[in-house]
Amino acid sequence: MTTKKPGDETIRGSGSFEGRSEDSFVGGKNKVSLSDLKKAAEAAPEVSQGAWRERVFTPRAVMSREEVKAGLQSALRVALASVNQPRVALEKLRPAWLPLLRQALEQAGGDGIDAWLQVLFSPPGKAAKNPLFTDLSEALLRMRAAKDLAGFEEDALKTVELVDAALGNAPPKLSFKQTERQLEGKVEVDELLGIRSGADDDLTRRLTEIGNTMGQLRDQIRTMPGKQPDGMYSNFARLKAELRVLDAELKRRAGTLVPPSSL
Repeated sequence: MTTKKPGDETIRGSGSFEGRSEDSFVGGKNKVSLSDLKKAAEAAPEVSQGAWRERVFTPRAVMSREEVKAGLQSALRVALASVNQPRVALEKLRPAWLPLLRQALEQAGGDGIDAWLQVLFSPPGKAAKNPLFTDLSEALLRMRAAKDLAGFEEDALKTVELVDAALGNAPPKLSFKQTERQLEGKVEVDELLGIRSGADDDLTRRLTEIGNTMGQLRDQIRTMPGKQPDGMYSNFARLKAELRVLDAELKRRAGTLVPPSSL
């Protein structure tokens, strides 16, 4: 169960960044044991508790290498059975893949997200020692750009093997230092992967959507003098963090990121 503060109605990412299902491996036939939760807490200590850290870690079972691979392969078969274009295939596949790719990143991501966020917010940053986050992002972009379904499937299978190899090499757990330092833990791992692997037009569309929503929230907050709309403030702060990442990533791609020292 997700921890919520009173009045918290936090808006989650939408569209290509949020169209994902709940982790199917929690509950049901694969019930989570106490030892599972302890392992999960070790693998993904995303954010510490705090007044402005409403997106606290929700315990989940840590999937094995074999389970992650089987899940990716199964979702790929389902997606390919009902589509005829690579872009449509990816849109159908992402909701099923993102929770699984998050599992892989939490277990084997090392400093990948840290390095990317440093590039965005303290350019030029440093190259990651463990490139899984960037490799996965680029693999998803290649899948989207495939010319036909045969090419899409080939790239998808290579991505599955990339994940499998990463999980089989005694990998370093994901570091959350920069997500906490730069974003106060407000943007989740799979949402960050969604941004890094999103097409330019998707990022621009989401940027506009967030700007409009933040404007509406700002107007609502101003009309509530004397009250403490915690949920609205939480929504606003989370969207602001996501907007920062989207804006910086688009600037990185355009080659217009400016180092702080030159400002």
